[in-house]
Amino acid sequence: MSLVAPDTGPILDAAFLRRLERMAISVKKVHLGAAKGERRSKRKGTSMEFADYRGYVQGDDLRHVDWNIYSRLDELCLKLFQEFEDITLHLLLDASLSMNFGTPRKFEFGRKLLAALGYIGLAGYDRVSIGLLMGGRVEALTPVRGKASANKMLAFLQDIAPEGSTSLDEAVRTYALRQRSRGVYVIISDFMDEQGFEGPLRRLCATRSDIYVIQVLAPEEITPQLSGDLKLIDSESESATEISVSRALMKRYFQNRDAFIEQVRTYCLGHGMSHFLVSSQTPVENVLLDVLRRGGLIR
Repeated sequence: MSLVAPDTGPILDAAFLRRLERMAISVKKVHLGAAKGERRSKRKGTSMEFADYRGYVQGDDLRHVDWNIYSRLDELCLKLFQEFEDITLHLLLDASLSMNFGTPRKFEFGRKLLAALGYIGLAGYDRVSIGLLMGGRVEALTPVRGKASANKMLAFLQDIAPEGSTSLDEAVRTYALRQRSRGVYVIISDFMDEQGFEGPLRRLCATRSDIYVIQVLAPEEITPQLSGDLKLIDSESESATEISVSRALMKRYFQNRDAFIEQVRTYCLGHGMSHFLVSSQTPVENVLLDVLRRGGLIR
């Protein structure tokens, strides 16, 4: 089996899919799910795995009374069993025009990483919900579950092209209002938003979920190879700026780049979120197996 996008070849080939099936999404907090699944719940349920005892109260089902305890202690006690539920894996990708930059493009990198994470979730019987943040609006995939939904998920992803100016706060707000279930949130963006990156991250914090922030930059943004007199055109506003590249200018650029990355990282860590900085040039396989596994998202 391969997940194939027309015109672009396999997004996830068969060998990689087999490796993904041996991974699972890790959960730090125990969240109540929407359906039975493979993850241990706070609730007591009807599985075969014993969890605890509690005293009988009027109205309890007598079929759950442990009569052996009653015969020994003359007390009515109920046997409780472990409940297993699914979680919701929320995958958010910035699909604004600034993500359409770089070689490889940040959007293509994010889309492949999103597809891989989604497949891991589907293979683990988790509920997978996807939101593409496009300007101030969001294109959302209705939550799906099970490997049979993999092609539906990919069809949704491959039909989308970046558009609009970055407005993460409004798009995240819209998504969070539609999808209220707690779980695991992963957001992929360059966070180059004139309105700031704090607003959307603050909204994600309010969901009280596990939150993973993946900041992606293009190689040209990490180490630009520029010289001479240039006209730089903003990919979203199309405004132009003329510059003369000098050693002093490049030094200031690197200082501003590092300061911006540090601001995002510090904000995330200060609010209990995990932050990862990756280059769009990094193979997705390496990001999954090295970066995200070490960071606790994948096990």
